[in-house]
Amino acid sequence: MNYNNPFIKTLETLANMAIVSFLWLVFSLPVLTIVPSSAALFHTTSKIIFGSGKGNGVFKDFFDSFKENLKEGAILSLIMIIAALFIAEGLWTGFQFHKVSLWGMAYFVLGIVIAFFFVTALVHIAPVLSRFEAPVSSIIRMAVYFAIRKPLRSILFCILFVAMVLCVYAFPLALLMVPAVYADFQRGPLDKDFDLFAEENGLLEEETEETEENIEKKQEDASIVDLEERFSKERK
Repeated sequence: MNYNNPFIKTLETLANMAIVSFLWLVFSLPVLTIVPSSAALFHTTSKIIFGSGKGNGVFKDFFDSFKENLKEGAILSLIMIIAALFIAEGLWTGFQFHKVSLWGMAYFVLGIVIAFFFVTALVHIAPVLSRFEAPVSSIIRMAVYFAIRKPLRSILFCILFVAMVLCVYAFPLALLMVPAVYADFQRGPLDKDFDLFAEENGLLEEETEETEENIEKKQEDASIVDLEERFSKERK
């Protein structure tokens, strides 16, 4: 069988997308692991399924990425959940009083603005965590930075996210494909932004040789400790 056949490679890609979507669902069940699981989803989709790959396969790459991001990701999950609850409560309160007084209207509008920035930053948290190693506070700042850098694109990401949720609501089995599809939508533009960010901050790239296949691949290996110091470590 010719495994380089376009049809076979398409089937392989679809199968891998289904696998990582299922892994994302299983690893997200504890709720507090949803951010590291989403980071592993983005990493595997970007680097293995649609990237150059490392020869490890989707299972190993997903698990390795999940384990590497677990500590910071769990903290980020907790922060995001608490923030979402506070924002939801604020929006509900504002909605209840927005017709009562001008202050109530102002409170409601402020809540909408805060919710907008929160959601746009939220959809960038996992991709940033998957790519950069940094303290939790820096991951949040980077997510906000990439969100406001291109606001129209961030809005599109949010619209696509809602569309994916509605798709899963209408067809529950779509959950076995939708997570990887959404990660693929984000992958192209965000990878370009991440590469540009690495270049702007003087991050290094080094070439490594994959001995099993005897081909050269470029792997970014640098560090980002904090945005304020403009230095960090980019994950392989």
